[in-house]
Amino acid sequence: MIIKNLSYFQEKENITGKKDRILTIDCKQCFEKGEALSENKKCLNCLLYYLYINKEQKFDFISILKNDLLIRSHQFNSILEYYKDLKKIHKLLKKFINVRKKKCNYEEFKCDLFQFFSKVSKIREFEYYDPILLYELVFKLYSEFKIKELKNPICRKCQIYLINLLDYILKIFDNLKLINDFKSYKRKDINFYQCLLAKPLILTKSTQNFRETTLKEKFVNIDTYKIGDQNNFQVKIFQPPYENEKLYRINIFFKKDEEENYFNQIIKDITLNIETIEFDQVIPLEKLIELYKNESVELLKSKYRLSESKLEKFGFVVALKKLCFDKIFPLLIDDKIEEIFLDSPNDEIYINHQIHGRCRTGIRLVLNEIERIKTFFRLYSGKRLDYMNPSIKLVIKNHYFYCRFAIDIEPIQIESFALDIRKMNKNVFTIQDLLKNGTLNSPIAAFLFFILLRRRNITTTGETDTGKTTLINALDLLAPKEFRKIYVENVTESLRQIGLGKHQLKYRVDSLEDHPSKNYSKSNLIKTLLHRTPDLIYLGEILTKEEAEAMFHCLAAGLKGFQTIHANSIGSLINRFKYHFDINESCFSDLDLLILMKKEFNRRRIISVSEIIQTKSLDNLIDESIFRFDPLLKDWTLMKALYETKVITEIRRYENLSKENFSSYMDVYTDIFQFISKIDSFNQIDLINLFHKISYFSFISIEALIQFWGEWKNMRTLNQ
Repeated sequence: MIIKNLSYFQEKENITGKKDRILTIDCKQCFEKGEALSENKKCLNCLLYYLYINKEQKFDFISILKNDLLIRSHQFNSILEYYKDLKKIHKLLKKFINVRKKKCNYEEFKCDLFQFFSKVSKIREFEYYDPILLYELVFKLYSEFKIKELKNPICRKCQIYLINLLDYILKIFDNLKLINDFKSYKRKDINFYQCLLAKPLILTKSTQNFRETTLKEKFVNIDTYKIGDQNNFQVKIFQPPYENEKLYRINIFFKKDEEENYFNQIIKDITLNIETIEFDQVIPLEKLIELYKNESVELLKSKYRLSESKLEKFGFVVALKKLCFDKIFPLLIDDKIEEIFLDSPNDEIYINHQIHGRCRTGIRLVLNEIERIKTFFRLYSGKRLDYMNPSIKLVIKNHYFYCRFAIDIEPIQIESFALDIRKMNKNVFTIQDLLKNGTLNSPIAAFLFFILLRRRNITTTGETDTGKTTLINALDLLAPKEFRKIYVENVTESLRQIGLGKHQLKYRVDSLEDHPSKNYSKSNLIKTLLHRTPDLIYLGEILTKEEAEAMFHCLAAGLKGFQTIHANSIGSLINRFKYHFDINESCFSDLDLLILMKKEFNRRRIISVSEIIQTKSLDNLIDESIFRFDPLLKDWTLMKALYETKVITEIRRYENLSKENFSSYMDVYTDIFQFISKIDSFNQIDLINLFHKISYFSFISIEALIQFWGEWKNMRTLNQ
C-alpha cells in the first residue's frame, strides 16, 4: 500500500510565538482523487499508516498537503492511545489463530471453527492500523462465535476458550476513548473518521432543539420574489414570532410542482452520471457552469422528455450541483443580499438583506462542499491556503455576481473554516434611493451637491456596514460629466460610469498584506496622482498609516475627492488620524467635510455633517456639526448657517458668491432633491442626464438654473 515514506516533521511558530511540531504528509502528487477522507478509503489507510509509524514522536498537528487539512492533536490522540495497545491486541489475535495448531486434538480433521480462524488470519497488516475496522471485525466475530452450536465437547471447550480470548480483546477496546466515542456516535450520514479528523458539520443538541422549536412556530410570509436569469430560484422570507431575525428560504423553479420528487430524482440521476470535466488551466466559473450545463442538457435529452425551457433550467441546476455550488449560488445572485456569513462548519449561513436585515437561511455546508470551496479559492486567487497562509481574500466579478470573498481556516480560525462574502455594487443606490430610504434629506443633499460641484473634499466615516461607500458612490454619480475622475482602490467598489459619458481612470492596487513592494502599494500610487491632473480623486477606504499620509499629501497639494475610513465617531476619526496614523494636527484643516454614518437595525443614515475648526486659542481643533440627526424628532437639524461654515467661507475667497446667490442655489437644489424624493423612481441614465444638465446650468448662472429647473419640473408634472 505504501510506496515510500511521504511524511516529515516541520516546526512552525504559531500566533502566540510558540513553536508547533507538525507531522506533514506530502501527498499532493498522489493519483487518488478523493478530496475528503471519507470519500477514499486508501487515503484514510495512508493517514493511519503514517500516524502509526510516527506514534513514538511528539507532535501538535498533522498537515495533509493534498487537501490543506490540518488535524489537531486532540483529534488524533485517541488513535495514538489505541496504538499503545495494538501490540497486545495483535499478539492475542495471533494466539487465536494458533489455537488449532497448538491445542486442537483434531488438527488433521475438518474443524467446525475453521471459518473463524480463516477470518482472523486474513486480516491484512494495514487493517490493524484502523482501530474502528478492527474493533468491528472482532465484535462481529465474537457475536457469531457465541451463537455457534457445537456437539463435540472438546470443540465446545475450545470454543469457550476462544470466546474468552475475544472477550478479553473487546475489553481492551472498551477501555479506549476512541471506541467509546464511536459507540456513542449516532450520525449515519457522516463517516466517524470524517467527524473525528476533519471536523465536518455536526448538529449539536442545542442547535437541533432550536431548529425543531422554530420549525413548529407559525411563520408569516412577508416577502416573495424570483432571482436568476431564467427565474430559476424563488426566495421566500418569513417573520418568526418574537424575533428580529427573519428566515430566508430558497426554492428551485419546480418546488411547487406536484412532480417535485420526480424532478429531484432526475437531477440526482444526471448529476451522478455526468462526467467530471478535467482541465490543465483555470477556467472562469461562468464557462465551467456553461460546459456542465450543456453536458447535462444533452444527457437529459437522451433520457427524459422535457420542454426546452425545463431542459435549460434542469441543466443549470445540475451544473451547480456538480460544482458543489448549488447551495451558495442563489445567495450570490440575489441583488438584495448585502453580505453572506458562515462562522463555522457547525453553523448555518446567515445574511444581511437590504430590506429585511439579518436573516437565517437554514443552509449548511457539509465537508466535501467546504473542501470544494477551499479548492475554488486557491485556484481563482492563485494563493496558498494552509497553516502558514490561513486566510485568502479575493474579488470575483462575472456575469452572475460581483463579490468580495474572505475565507479563514486553522490555525487562526478555531472551528477550522469561516466564510465572509461581501456583495459589490450589484444593486446600485442612487441619490433618489437614499432620499427615499431616509439616509439623508433634501437640504443635506443640496449642500453636498453644491460642495461637490466646487470640488471640495468629502470624508465619510462610520462603523462597518453603515453605507459609507454607498453614499460616496451616489454622490460620485452626480459629479459633472466633464470632470476627470481618478480612482485608487484596494478592492473595486466604485461604479463603472463610462457608459454614462463620464471620464474615469481606475487603478486597483495591492493591499500591504498582499504585496510587500512599495511600488504596488496604494500610498505610493496616491502620491503619483499629482501628475495625472484629476478634477476629483476617489481613494476608497483608507486602511493604513501610509495611505493616510499619502491622502493628506494630496489634500495639501489641492487634490480633492472622496474617501472612506472606519471610525465610531468624528472624535474617534480624529484620534485615528492623530494617534494611530501620526498625522500632524495642522493637516486637518485640509479636510473639508466629514460625514458620520450609523446603522440602526436595518436603517442606515447620516448622523452628522461636520467640519474641523481651529479654536481661537489656536492650540486645539474641534469638530463642529453643520447638520446633526435628532433621534427625538427623527429628522436632521441645521446647527449653523451654511453661508458661515468654514467650507463655504473658503469657497468665497475665490468665487464671487453673495449670500443671496448662495441661498438661491440652496433653495433650487433643495427643491430638486425634494421633488425627486417624492416622484416614482426613474432609471439611472435619466437621473444622471438630469444632473448633467443641472451641473451645466449651475455653472452658467443661478438665473439659468432656475429657468431650466422650472421648465423641467413643469414638463415632468404635465407628463404625469
